[in-house]
Amino acid sequence: MNNTILHRLLSKQISRYLTEDSLKDERFQNFVKAINDSYINFDRDKELFEHSALLNDRDYTEINEKLKKEIKQRRLSVEKLIEAIYSLEVKEGLSAQTLDPNNLLGLVDYLQIQIENRKKIEAELILAKELAEKATQAKSEFLSMMSHEIRTPLNAIVGLTYLMQQEDISESMAENLKILQFSTDNLHVLINDILDFSKIEAGKVELESIPFDVKQLVSNIKKANQVKAEEKGNKIRLMVDDDIPNVVVGDSLRLGQVISNLVSNAVKFTRNGSITISLSYIRKFENNVLVEFSVADTGIGIPLEKQAMIFDKFTQANSATTRQFGGTGLGLVITKKLLELYGSEIQLESEAGKGAKFFFTIELEIGTEVKNKSSENTGELLNENTLKGVKVLLVEDYPINIKVATKFLEKWRVDFDVAENGLIATEKFETGKYDVILMDIQMPVMDGYTAAEKIRGVDNAIPIIALTASATFTNQDRAFLVGMNDYVTKPFNPKELFHKIAKYSLRS
Repeated sequence: MNNTILHRLLSKQISRYLTEDSLKDERFQNFVKAINDSYINFDRDKELFEHSALLNDRDYTEINEKLKKEIKQRRLSVEKLIEAIYSLEVKEGLSAQTLDPNNLLGLVDYLQIQIENRKKIEAELILAKELAEKATQAKSEFLSMMSHEIRTPLNAIVGLTYLMQQEDISESMAENLKILQFSTDNLHVLINDILDFSKIEAGKVELESIPFDVKQLVSNIKKANQVKAEEKGNKIRLMVDDDIPNVVVGDSLRLGQVISNLVSNAVKFTRNGSITISLSYIRKFENNVLVEFSVADTGIGIPLEKQAMIFDKFTQANSATTRQFGGTGLGLVITKKLLELYGSEIQLESEAGKGAKFFFTIELEIGTEVKNKSSENTGELLNENTLKGVKVLLVEDYPINIKVATKFLEKWRVDFDVAENGLIATEKFETGKYDVILMDIQMPVMDGYTAAEKIRGVDNAIPIIALTASATFTNQDRAFLVGMNDYVTKPFNPKELFHKIAKYSLRS
C-alpha cells in the first residue's frame, strides 16, 4: 500500500478506523485500492461537472444577451414596418386597426398591398408627367407656330413703316406712322414676352457668361425709355455707385431684359413723376461683386394685398389696370423666373398711390475687358453705296415679305435674285454667283435647313444668314448646326440686316 497514493479522505478514514495489521491482507488492499480509485474518479467527475456548469452559465448569459438584442431589434423592426405602412397612402377598404405588432406575417402582407398600391399611384403619376410634358411641348410648338405666323405679316408692317418714315411726307402722315410704329413695337414686345415665357417654362433658357459694361447697359436702358417717359411727363434718373466695376461677367441680354421690364413698367404706371434706376455696391467677394439693382417710381403703386399676385402669369393687379395700361401680365413673371436662374429674388416695396420700388441683388464676376463689336453691329448707315454691287440671293416664300426685303435691297443698291423656296434656291445657287444668301427657314417644297445643308455640301465658304420669323432657341441651334453663319429674326431691324450683310459680304 506504500506505493499507492490514497485519496486524502480515504487516507484519513483508514488512519481513523483501521489498524496496520488489517492493511496487510492482500485482498483487503485490493478493496482499498478500488475504493481509492472510486474517490479519485468521483473528484475528477465533479471537477469536470463544475467546469461544464461554468461554461454553460457563460454560454447561457451570452445566448440570453443575444436573444434580448434580437427581441429588441425585432420590436424596432416591427415599429419601423408599421411606420412605413402608415407613411403610405392607405388603400380604400383597409384600416390601420388591422395592424397587429405581434402578427409579423400580417404586417408584411399589409405592407405588400400598400407597396403595390403605391406602385400603381407612381405609375399614374409618371403617365400624368409624360402627358404634361407632351402638353408643354405641344404648347411650345403652338406658341412657336403662332409667333411665326404673327411675325411674318408684322415684318411687312414694320418694314414698310420704316421705309415710309424715310420718305418726304406730310406732318399728319408722319404722326400716323409714329402711332403705327408705336403699335407695332407694343405688339412685338407682347410676342416676345409670350415666346420668352414659353422658353423659360420649358427650361430652354441658359445664362451666358460674357464680359460686359454694366454701367453702359443701364445707361442704354435709360436712354431707350427716355422718350416714352417724357411723353408721360416723367423724368428718369440714373444713380450708380462709383465702387461698382465697369466690366462684369454675365448674361447682359437677360440682365438687360430684367431691368428693361422694370423700367418700362415704371414708365407705364407713372405720369408726371419720376423713375429712379439705382446700382448700389454691397460688398466684394474675392473676384466677385454683389450689386443691388433697383427701379423706383412715383406712380400708381400696388396695394399690399395685390403684391403677391402680380408675379403670377397672365395677372395684373386688377382688370382696370389691364384695360388702362395694357400688357399680358408676363413681364414680372419673366423677370422673376430670369432672376431665379441667377439665384436671386425680386423684391417689392409699395403702397397704393405712393409708387413702387422693385429691387434685387446679383453676385457677378468682375471682368477685365469688353470685346468691342460696335464696328460691325452698331451705328448709322455709312452711306447708301456701302453695299452697292453686293450680290444677294433672297430665299423667301411670303410675297409681302419679298416686297419689303426687295425695297430695302434696292434702297441699298444691292444686286439680288429671289427664290420662293429651298429647292429653287439650290438650283439658282448652282448657276449663279452670290456674296450672301438670306435664307428663310419655313418654306414649302424644301425648307431652309435642307437647302442650307445641300449648299454646304458643295460650298463651305458662302455666308448664309437665316432671315426668319422662327425665334426659338431650337430653331436657332438647328440653323447653326446645318451650317448657317448668322440669324436675323423677323420683324427685322433694317439697320441690323444692313450690318449683317456688310459684315459677311465685305470681309477681306
